Amino acid sequence: MFENKTRKLHRRMTLLAVFPLFITVVSGSLYSLFQYFGLDFFWLMKIHTGNFFFMNLEPLYTPVVGFLTITAIISGLLLFPRSKSKYPN
Repeated sequence: MFENKTRKLHRRMTLLAVFPLFITVVSGSLYSLFQYFGLDFFWLMKIHTGNFFFMNLEPLYTPVVGFLTITAIISGLLLFPRSKSKYPN
């Protein structure tokens, strides 16, 4: 019963978190890559922090992405099978 609820929570959190996390990872990685080659695409850093040009979500974006990530990690860890003793008493 507990594991079933944890699976549902984990699925919901990961579905909510996948799009903002993908945007954050891609924009941050591309910005770092371009910086290495001496190119400055500052608009990538704006997207990375939640400023989507037409909608500025900077005050909310980072805490929400952080909360979703932590919740997905914790619920995922709870899904790991419990180790059973090889030699029961």
